[in-house]
Amino acid sequence: MRLFKSLASRFILASLLLMPLVLGLSGYMLDQAFQRSLSAAEKNRLNSQMYFLLGAINIKNGQPSLPHLLDEPDFNRPGSGLYAWVFTDKGLQWQSPSVLFDTPSQLSADNLEAGQQTFTELLETPLGRAFSLSFDVEWETGDNALPLRLVIWHDSNFWSSELRSYRQQLGQWLGILGIFIIIAQLLIMRWGLQPLQRLKRDLDHLKDSPDGQLPRDYPSEIIPVTRSLNLVLDNQQQQRERYKNTLNDLAHSLKTPLAVISGFAQQDPQLEQKLSEPLKRMDEIVSHQLSRASLGSKVNINQAIDLRKLCKRLISALTKVYQRQEQDFSLLIPPDCHIHGDESDFMELMGNLLDNACKYGERQVFVDAEKIDTQWVIRIEDDGPGVAGNHRNVILDRGQRADTASAGQGIGLAVVIDIISAYGGSLEVGRSPILGGASFILTLPVQGRQH
Repeated sequence: MRLFKSLASRFILASLLLMPLVLGLSGYMLDQAFQRSLSAAEKNRLNSQMYFLLGAINIKNGQPSLPHLLDEPDFNRPGSGLYAWVFTDKGLQWQSPSVLFDTPSQLSADNLEAGQQTFTELLETPLGRAFSLSFDVEWETGDNALPLRLVIWHDSNFWSSELRSYRQQLGQWLGILGIFIIIAQLLIMRWGLQPLQRLKRDLDHLKDSPDGQLPRDYPSEIIPVTRSLNLVLDNQQQQRERYKNTLNDLAHSLKTPLAVISGFAQQDPQLEQKLSEPLKRMDEIVSHQLSRASLGSKVNINQAIDLRKLCKRLISALTKVYQRQEQDFSLLIPPDCHIHGDESDFMELMGNLLDNACKYGERQVFVDAEKIDTQWVIRIEDDGPGVAGNHRNVILDRGQRADTASAGQGIGLAVVIDIISAYGGSLEVGRSPILGGASFILTLPVQGRQH
């Protein structure tokens, strides 16, 4: 699950980094489009007002004349925000009653050209920003044509209010949309990762599979991965079978000569006494080398091993072998102590250490485990004579060489060293502060390591 949590956290982080950029760009584009829409609507509104003014103009004595009160109330109401002027080549001829300020200097009839229309957005005026529309026309008066320029201003208060309201709503909707998109992406990702979660569960329970293979009913995107994994598993299984057959052949091949030598030695008590120890040593060396070869051929399926239950099984067997009582063993391993690896490896590892503790201890055996950072620290202590200081260095430095084992420690510790090395752990030998005998301290990674 840690893998999927890591993927989810990275996906959320990427979304949080990318989503503001995408939503911000979308918001900017929508804002610009809305501004253009508002400006176009403002231009259409001013065009309508311009046509209204043109319809209200009368020519009297060669000059334009408009009613005192217009049908458009905003032209009549002082300071309404809608203002109009009519110019001829002689200057200002009329302004709407709404104008309460002096005619701006930039308004004039200079360069008057019939049919010319000019629309200006957000023009800076004495009253603030405004929209401006001017229109030049020649008014036919009998044999003459009167040039006119009509100018209409409309302040930007309505435009700004609409834009501000739109931006508030846009921000709210984009925020809701962003949350919805993130939730939808998480749900889609959760749905999309279900085949991988199923693959992880199948890998965790691979040891329970009757044929040691992954199922073949995955989605088409996962099938190439599972097919490759099945090929690897099948190849490993074949290698294990070959190792097993070879080791069985080797064991049987050595068993017969050793039995013959032992039989001849039993016929002569002196010879038997002389050969007893070398034959026993040869048997131990063969067992050790077979264990090493078997260990090298295994595949770590990274299963979680309950160390507490495993030790209880071993203790139950050792009480019968050494005629001990279960109360002679102090087992302080927390229920959540799970070591990842191959169960047979840890059966042999803990079995050898507990066997040594029973063999060389007087009565009491102490076993505990605690998690420190990302490692499990496991202690096996006894109340025996302990391991001499010079022998401790030999045990720790000897690596995987069984033939350099110190006297009295047997071949079991060599297998222990092999297994610990394979799992990336370490072993420390000292004196027990509680029982006074030997103390073996194992340090193993919490998640284990393939070997």
